[in-house]
Amino acid sequence: MNRTALACFLLSLSLVFSGCLGFGDDDDSVAPPDNDDFVAPPGSVIFSAMGDVPYSNDQKAFLAKQITTHNAQSPSSFAVHVGDIKSGVDASCNESTYETVASQLLQLSVPTFIIPGDNEWNDCPDPDEAWGYWETWYNEFEQNWFDAPTVERQDVRHENFAFTRDGVLFVGINLVGGDVHDAAEWDTRMGQNNDWIEAQFVAHGDSVHAAVIFGHALPSSDNEPFFDRFVPSVENFGLPTLYLHGDGHTWIHDYPFAAANLLRVQVDSGGNLVEVTVLPVGSAEPFHFEREDEEDVPALSVIATMAAVAVMALRRRPE
Repeated sequence: MNRTALACFLLSLSLVFSGCLGFGDDDDSVAPPDNDDFVAPPGSVIFSAMGDVPYSNDQKAFLAKQITTHNAQSPSSFAVHVGDIKSGVDASCNESTYETVASQLLQLSVPTFIIPGDNEWNDCPDPDEAWGYWETWYNEFEQNWFDAPTVERQDVRHENFAFTRDGVLFVGINLVGGDVHDAAEWDTRMGQNNDWIEAQFVAHGDSVHAAVIFGHALPSSDNEPFFDRFVPSVENFGLPTLYLHGDGHTWIHDYPFAAANLLRVQVDSGGNLVEVTVLPVGSAEPFHFEREDEEDVPALSVIATMAAVAVMALRRRPE
């Protein structure tokens, strides 16, 4: 079945389900083991991550509750939103949406970073206008907190950032999924992302023991050139590295790449903040994750999920 036929089939099937089902889809992500007994050893770096949120008023309310709980209980020293601040099913990209979500994230008590997602940029009717909104509300977002770390930014892509904390390198890049709105821009940006990561590996490789790379997109054919260069560079870097992203809406924790030192984690959607611990040198596992019970997380409906998959299939770069 070709891509267009598959997309049309999924859209048709979603309409059938919408007439038969009135509830959200079950979460098929794999839950981590019970982490109640975990205690981060001295020298650990702890941060929180989220992505693909808020997609609805219910998710806005749930995220607000999560932020309140986070402020009261979390040991995280900073937070990261890995993109998609709105649903892709909603094609409108009004500036008020960017402002509303920024105001909500500003309620976090720790410095918060954000990288772009396709729903608020390249999938918008006017990507240039949408990018202007993103820069207005999220450029150097962490500087809204007085205790933000000292951050380096790439000259040619100011949204790309890097900093170190207690022997861990953190790098954020603009790697989105969705619509390839400009093939030349797309390829140039992927190369610049690789340049930025490799420069950070060279600059800090002798002074850190692990690295975390933040991107929005899951690996796909559209960003294959990025990963074709990224994976060998991580392998040459030689240290435990985490690629943490959103885009897929369900939890994934695996090693899908040829580099044995490269772990991939895809965060859940819906406002369920993940607590990530980067453990010190000598730990059996360099990264530890704690997630809340998801039974109360507002889920996307079956029709919304299937429609989003169909739209993604139609928007892939022409072969």
